[in-house]
Amino acid sequence: MLFSVFELKFNTMKKTLCILAALAFTFGAMAQTETKKEQMKDLRTDVREKKAAKHQVNKDLSHVRLGKAAHDQKAVAAENKDMKKDARRLKRKGVTHPITKAKRQVHVQDDNKKDHTE
Repeated sequence: MLFSVFELKFNTMKKTLCILAALAFTFGAMAQTETKKEQMKDLRTDVREKKAAKHQVNKDLSHVRLGKAAHDQKAVAAENKDMKKDARRLKRKGVTHPITKAKRQVHVQDDNKKDHTE
């Protein structure tokens, strides 16, 4: 009888520990997820950074700074890679053509910042 009580307590503790571990993984996974809105904001930031980096590369090339242009091109490639990664995440969440949408949103936001009083 003593052995069965010990076995019962052990099994109960094992089940409790498994449930707590599963809950910890669930809450951890939920805490890492971003909403579509946050991910689109991140993608828009990446679009702006890529545009600025491309502008810098072209400026360096026009001033015949080939070494600096090659170095800056690596930054453009890194931004492009980051954009594609964000776009894949958004496509999995159901957003169609996320990069195109982000570019359009950036254009609209930048246009709204301009002074149109002329």
